[in-house]
Order: sequence, then C-alpha cells, then structure tokens
Amino acid sequence: MAMTALPYATLQRATAGLRVQLRLQMAAGELPDWDTLEVTGPVESVDARGRTWFHYRATAAPR
Repeated sequence: MAMTALPYATLQRATAGLRVQLRLQMAAGELPDWDTLEVTGPVESVDARGRTWFHYRATAAPR
C-alpha cells in the first residue's frame, strides 16, 4: 500500500506518484500488476496552519 497527501485534488498526479511508490515497495524482481491498481481518495484534511490537504491511497498486487 502507498499513500500520499497533496495540496491540490488532482487524481492524475496522485496516481503517478503512488505508482512510483508501489514500484519501489515491491520485492526485488517483482513488478506491480497495474491491472489491479486501486486508488482511493481524496480525503480532505486541514493542518494546524489551516492548509487543506488531499490524501490518496493505492494498492496493487504483484505480478
């Protein structure tokens, strides 16, 4: 599972970053099966400074 928080609600950018994280998390020699990629979000939150963040989560099975 990979997670990210961005200061804007852009699913395409979130998905690109999450794909990189998932690829790095796989065991040596394994690749993610992108057909199983599931991205959820955004879930909004506000930090202590009043900034809004958009949280995304992704999972993918290994090939």
